[in-house]
Amino acid sequence: MIEFEDKTCFGCGKENERGLRLELSFDEDTRTAFGEFVADQSLEGPPNIIHAGIICAILDETMMTVNKYMENVALTGELTVRYLQPAFIDENLYIRGWYVKKNKRVIENRAEIENEMGKIVARAKGKYIEVDDLPQPE
Repeated sequence: MIEFEDKTCFGCGKENERGLRLELSFDEDTRTAFGEFVADQSLEGPPNIIHAGIICAILDETMMTVNKYMENVALTGELTVRYLQPAFIDENLYIRGWYVKKNKRVIENRAEIENEMGKIVARAKGKYIEVDDLPQPE
């Protein structure tokens, strides 16, 4: 796994009070990141429904976690999300993301979020561009 600590990352930063603070695990054999999440009222879009942008961020963070554990330093290049049904505030969500393939410097991953009833609420496919080092502002 790539070791760098980003305490303020919106997706996984433990010290970001406004972030998602996702805690994802990784299975080496299946190359799959997984975890659970419950959204509070602050992440609401339409009444009692999680904002679509938050769903997108969860899916992207999950696929980025796959990259991190597979030693790929990469940035999001393209993200396609398919929203299948609403995800509700205070509902247990189950997240899963997995590696698909790598072609030169483009890594392809997939992810999905399932609700308490076992129905997929959203799925995504992402393309991540491998970089030698994370760019920083000048």
